[in-house]
Amino acid sequence: MAYLYRAPNNKGIEQIDRIRILCIPMKIAHLIGQIVEFFGVSDRVMVLRKVIDFAALLQNKKVVDANLQVKDTLIENVHVRIVRPLNDNSSLPVLIYFHGGGFYMGSVDTYNTLTSTLSRSANIVVVSVNYRLAPEHPLPAGLNDCYTVAKYLLEYKQSKDLHIDPTRVIIAGDSAGGSLAAIITMRLVTHPVSKYLPRLQVLIYPSLQFFDMMLPSYRQQHFTFLHYTSSHKLSVYLNDSIDETLYFNQHTSLEQKRWYRKYVDWSLIPIEYRTIYTNPIMDGQEGDFKLIEKMKRALEPDVSPLLVDNEQLAKLPSTYIITVGHDRLRDEGFIYARRVKRTGVDVTHKHYENTFHGSITFLYGSLGLNIAREMVDDIVQHMKRIL
Repeated sequence: MAYLYRAPNNKGIEQIDRIRILCIPMKIAHLIGQIVEFFGVSDRVMVLRKVIDFAALLQNKKVVDANLQVKDTLIENVHVRIVRPLNDNSSLPVLIYFHGGGFYMGSVDTYNTLTSTLSRSANIVVVSVNYRLAPEHPLPAGLNDCYTVAKYLLEYKQSKDLHIDPTRVIIAGDSAGGSLAAIITMRLVTHPVSKYLPRLQVLIYPSLQFFDMMLPSYRQQHFTFLHYTSSHKLSVYLNDSIDETLYFNQHTSLEQKRWYRKYVDWSLIPIEYRTIYTNPIMDGQEGDFKLIEKMKRALEPDVSPLLVDNEQLAKLPSTYIITVGHDRLRDEGFIYARRVKRTGVDVTHKHYENTFHGSITFLYGSLGLNIAREMVDDIVQHMKRIL
């Protein structure tokens, strides 16, 4: 019982007693997942999904909102949920949302509260994409689903029927969904599908690179709400076996380290995060040949959108990016924000030091978090200014 209630490395985090309670089902699911996987009964992914889906039924269910119209439908055979303000048939801005979950968890149901809140508060249409998940559908299935929906809406197909304004399209997502949002936005601005381009990208603690797994934020101790490893996430997503030597940058050759280092510049990480780990580690060491081969795909822009030249970043639309203090993805978010801003793109970077990866989804209910509502309010205010 003590293990279930423990919340180590929680410095600065408010409402920690609520968060301890929120963590209990995740810890139980993690333990059960490890046990059933060890005995070959099932896979930890399936256990986590069932727990998260059950939690969604309790807290994040499809709430009847008198001010919203909610419709589950298909766009080019991709399942989506369309949320729009009721009794407003004007052409509204549209936010295309890709949910988080490590590429193997999450759904439009688990994100229903967030997407409904964004629609209602910002007076916009939200198209939440229920993209296919690994391991049943590894890369590039989910990515292709997200691109299909974004392309469809920007091509103005049935936009009049949907009552959306293709000149005001926002691409957004959190965590793995933030990665998908960054990748899709880059693809759409470098290879336009119509005369319309995304007006804004909103990236919420996004996963942006798999080149340097020894950034300070990977090596420092943080509070973690959901226990996962990048090696397991990539094994599922890439449909291959990726071992934990990844965390010692054994997945890159000396040549790759020399080539990609310019994209992951430690000098762009705030100095206060580089007091112990001051410079890149292991750049002078050759990696493991087998792991290098398995991880080649993970270094491509369709998985690591940070690993591109500045000329490509300069084509991006206005960018709003969120990072949080308790997050292994913190540093790559700083690097991305500062690299993009250096190219002349309008960038708003909001950093919330005293919260954790995943916190934005806990908006309401007896265990709702103040920081989640603050983050959403900030996003809404920014969208209203930009649009």
